[in-house]
Amino acid sequence: MNELNMLAVFAATVASFIFGALWYSPLLFLPAWCKETGLDPSKNIANPGRVYGVTFVLTLLAAISLAWVLGTSRDPVIGSATGALMGMGLVATSIGINYQFAGRSIILWAIDGGFHIFRLTLMGLIIGLWP
Repeated sequence: MNELNMLAVFAATVASFIFGALWYSPLLFLPAWCKETGLDPSKNIANPGRVYGVTFVLTLLAAISLAWVLGTSRDPVIGSATGALMGMGLVATSIGINYQFAGRSIILWAIDGGFHIFRLTLMGLIIGLWP
C-alpha cells in the first residue's frame, strides 16, 4: 500500500461522492430513479448519517482498488480508460445481472450502471493526473 498515493485516492473519493450527489439530484436523475425504484429518499432513508458514511467508506475502497490496479501509472488517459473499463466491464454488467433477476427496469440499470461508469472514469482520471 505504500505505492498508493493516498492523497489522490482521497481526492478521487471526494470527487466521486460529489459527482454522486449531482447524478442523483433533482437536476439529473433523481426523479427518474425514484419513479423506477418506487422510493422516496426523503421517506426511505432511515439513518442518513449511516447511509452516507457507509457510502463514503465503500467509495474509498473502490478508489483504493482502482489505484492499486493502476499501480504506478500516472497517466490520465490510462487512468480514465481503466476506470471506464472497470465501470462498464465489471460494475455495470454485475448490476445488470442482479437487475435481471430482480425484475428491475433497463432505465434503472442505465441510471445506476451509468453512474458507476462515469464515477470510476472520473476517479481514474484524478488518480492518473496526480503526480
